[in-house]
Amino acid sequence: MNILLLGGSNTGMSIGWAAHFQRLAEDHVVTNGFLGAVGSSFGLLRLLKMEQENQPAPDLIVFEYLLNDLALTNARALDVRLLADTLTDIADICARRNIRLLFLCLELRYKKRPSAIGRLARVKGAYVRAAREHSLTPCIFLHDVLGAPADAACYHDEHHLTNEVSERVATYVLSAIQAHLPAIPRASGWRDGAFDYVVATRARFSGACRVQEIHSTVFDGLFLEMARPSVSIWPGRGQVVGLMLRSQVTSGVYRLRACGRALRKNAHSQILTVLPKVILLHYLTKRLLSDDYLEVAMPADESGLMKVAEDRTVVESSSQTPFIEQVLEINGVMFWRRRTVLARSLKMLRLMWRGCGE
Repeated sequence: MNILLLGGSNTGMSIGWAAHFQRLAEDHVVTNGFLGAVGSSFGLLRLLKMEQENQPAPDLIVFEYLLNDLALTNARALDVRLLADTLTDIADICARRNIRLLFLCLELRYKKRPSAIGRLARVKGAYVRAAREHSLTPCIFLHDVLGAPADAACYHDEHHLTNEVSERVATYVLSAIQAHLPAIPRASGWRDGAFDYVVATRARFSGACRVQEIHSTVFDGLFLEMARPSVSIWPGRGQVVGLMLRSQVTSGVYRLRACGRALRKNAHSQILTVLPKVILLHYLTKRLLSDDYLEVAMPADESGLMKVAEDRTVVESSSQTPFIEQVLEINGVMFWRRRTVLARSLKMLRLMWRGCGE
C-alpha cells in the first residue's frame, strides 16, 4: 500500500513518529510530505496541487496537523470555521480520488489555562465532527496511544514529543491500520470546494519579476521571484488565507492589496536562524477579501510601505538585507470562499436525510 504522511514538524523530525513509522511499515511504500510551522491548510494545499498537476494518488493519507492548528489558533492565525471547511475539502478530495484518510491528532504541551482548554476543545471538535460527517475511522488522539492524558514528560518542548512517545505513536498507528483499514471518506455533497490555490503561472506581473523552478526536500514548484519595484496580480475570489513562500536571508517586507484594503507583511522568518532557506505558508491574521484581483507588490518606497497597516506573521523576524535589495518568492496564494451558517445547516440536513435512507 502507498501511504502518504502529511503533518508538521513532529512528522518531519528524525526522532518523530513518522521516522519510526517508516522504519516499522516495511511492507508499505511510505512517503513523508511534512512541512513544519504550517497547519491543515497546507495539507489541503498539497492535495489541491496533487489534483492540479494530476499526480498519482496514494492509497492512504495519515493526516497529522491538529497540533499545528492548535498553535495557529492560539496565535489568531486560524479560524475554526476555516478549519471546518478545510477538513471538509480534504475529505472531498480523498473521496473523489478513492484515498483512505486517517486523522492523527497530537497535541501541544498545554498550560491549564481556561482559554487554552477552550481552544483545544474547539479544534479537536472540528476534527471529530469531520471524521463523523464523512464516515471516517475515528481520530487517533494522543491519549488513545498513551492510555492516559499526556503529561510534561511526554514532550521535548511545547510542540514536540520525545523519541519514546513518538515511537509509541508510530506503533499504535501502524497497528490500527493493520487491524482495520481506514475508510475512504464519504463525500460531503458540496458541488464545489471552499478553497482555491492559485499558482504562480496564473498570476500577471510587471517590474523586476521572473518565474523560476525551485526544488527542496519538502516542496517543489514554480515560484514568482519579485524584486523591487514589482507588482503581481492574482485572480482569486474570497478571503486570502495565505501565501506559499520561500523565506531566505534576502526576504523582506511586501504589500497585499484587494477591495480597497492594503496590508503589509514580512516574509523574513525566525526559522532562518537554523535553516538557510525555508518554505512557509504565510497566513494572514487580518481579514482581506479579494474579488478576483489580489495585488502583491514589492514597492521601492520604504517610507510609504511602512505606513501601510501591518499584518504580523507568527514566526517573522527583521531582515538584515537592505530594503531596496529584498526579494519575495511566491509559489501561490490560497483563497477561501466562506460557507455560510445557512449553507452548513442545509448540508447537515442533507447528511441526516441521506443517513435515514441507508
